[in-house]
Amino acid sequence: MKKAIGQRIRELRRSKDYSQENMAAELDITPGAYAKIERGETDPSVTRLIQIAGILEVDVASFFRESVTHDSNAVAESVAPYNTATVTRTEFNKVVEALNSLKAELEIIRKQLPTL
Repeated sequence: MKKAIGQRIRELRRSKDYSQENMAAELDITPGAYAKIERGETDPSVTRLIQIAGILEVDVASFFRESVTHDSNAVAESVAPYNTATVTRTEFNKVVEALNSLKAELEIIRKQLPTL
């Protein structure tokens, strides 16, 4: 799953013409650490996924959807290793719902913080 998420993050980043260096700076991590996320070598936390989604101006759930390039072959290849996953659609939807709830809470907290 890490590789599929990393691939989608990369596709979304490229669609915005952002560099890995820009993303790393926004996330306050090294470019190497960010590159590991995109390559699927690092399992990003929920907090990190929310941060990345905010920078890319997308919903966290978009990391779990089909490829933004709509290349059916690439999508089939990226999904193929997970055909035997034991996660049900209901469980998946609960995780997405929880992520969206956390994102909404984060927005409320941001609005409550005093602006500098």
